[in-house]
Amino acid sequence: MPIDDRFDLRRSRPLPDYMARVARSQSTGILTAFAGETLRELLFVDGELRAARSNSEEEKLGSWLVLRGLISDNEKALTLLSQGGGDAPPLGHLLVTRGCLEQARLEQELEELAVTIICRAAAAPRTFCEFVEGRAEGQPDTLPNLTTTQLILFAARAFTDVGAMRAALQPMSQIVWPSTTLDTLLSELALTPSEAYFLSRLDGTRRLSELVSVSPLAEDKALATLYALKTAGVLSVGTSPDLAPAPLPDVSTRKASSGEHLAVVDESLLTSTQLAEREHIQNLADESPRVDHYRALGLERSVRLEEIENAWNRAQREFSPERSLEIHLRDLKPQLTTILSRSAEAYEVLSAASSRSRYDKVLRSIEEQQEAQIEEGKKRRTASQAARSKLVEANFKRADELVKDGEVYLAIQLLEQACELDPRPPELLKLARLLMRNPLWSQRALLSLRKAIDSNPAYVDAWLELAEFWRRRNDPERQRKALERALASEPEHPRATQMYQQLRGRRELERLLRRARDQQR
Repeated sequence: MPIDDRFDLRRSRPLPDYMARVARSQSTGILTAFAGETLRELLFVDGELRAARSNSEEEKLGSWLVLRGLISDNEKALTLLSQGGGDAPPLGHLLVTRGCLEQARLEQELEELAVTIICRAAAAPRTFCEFVEGRAEGQPDTLPNLTTTQLILFAARAFTDVGAMRAALQPMSQIVWPSTTLDTLLSELALTPSEAYFLSRLDGTRRLSELVSVSPLAEDKALATLYALKTAGVLSVGTSPDLAPAPLPDVSTRKASSGEHLAVVDESLLTSTQLAEREHIQNLADESPRVDHYRALGLERSVRLEEIENAWNRAQREFSPERSLEIHLRDLKPQLTTILSRSAEAYEVLSAASSRSRYDKVLRSIEEQQEAQIEEGKKRRTASQAARSKLVEANFKRADELVKDGEVYLAIQLLEQACELDPRPPELLKLARLLMRNPLWSQRALLSLRKAIDSNPAYVDAWLELAEFWRRRNDPERQRKALERALASEPEHPRATQMYQQLRGRRELERLLRRARDQQR
């Protein structure tokens, strides 16, 4: 989609505004920022910011790596000499091939360098910008782990011209509302405390001028924060009440519902009892995947049926999502929902004599195995690595058996214990897939996936599962990045190529595969 002709990219506008406009228009091309003798280029593909480069010597990869102490001047010079010209491989690829740098570290440094270039371009005074449509052939994605929204937010924070910020926010009478729910924004973006504070005030404040007036921040700081949020699209603004959604009721009296805006709780205003209850609920929610059915209800094994009924009734009172109406729990609805859901599943098993008896047998079997493991663990201090591997293998095997028997919670416990000792990517992937069966544990599943990828950055199955994760969350940008990492490791992988073609088309797939094959030569 071409950029609106009315948007003149040679006018005097803040660079973050240019970036946002290119992203919204889904344009492909190079946004160039000139500041004196320094020329910095931001490369976009279909509105996604993929890479950044600069003609400044200290912002080139070789000098950047030398300044950070990762390679020597001699290594840089010799690698540049071997690079030659024409169609020579990129400098980073040669550094990895020559053993000067590991691939994972190179990718990390390329990303940090690109973010630095973007932020310096935004912060540079008297910057002149120009956008030229067209694709930069052969340019890799040096920002695989960051969304374009987050990068625009970084750039807007780096921008320092308060006068330009004030002009970009005018008129201050505009009505403002969040682009999505606060819990979603907090999970998807790395927001500063000031940014989160402004978003939390939108329950009772609707205009930009009112937000500034109620803020404890100095006016310049408040304007800078609002400018960053607006430019990145975190806040939506309108000049007419007709453009805004219906007013939100007061958070302390309204009924919370899925996807609704949740406020930030100021813990400095809470009593010690309220703080203790918040911590208790958060801990229970975090522990819920790792406890057995009895512990999920706070019970001993010897309890009578009547006590199980009482525990379930107590859980419904103490952990009802309706309690998010209480002032000290108004941001903990997801945690309350997690605890109550876990308690319900425990009650379903323990309240029936037949299912409880079967479950008790499984628990005793696991305890016997764990006792044996404890004894084995005492010997492990002097045992060989082979003995430890045998113990881990037993846990992995038992977890597979439990999954077949439908005992997912116990399988998750064993997998987490085994992966702590031996974080094998396939088992971490298996753990992630089990956690994904419960939508409330999606963040735990995502953490397990990332551990699998950290253990083996070339593990294609984990990248594909990550791509599926972002597809289900309707995030094509992150889905595309995960697929590109999978294809970089295995360009001919049939499922990865199929998924990428469905997402981006045949032409983009062929372009990516050519680049991936060139990198592997």
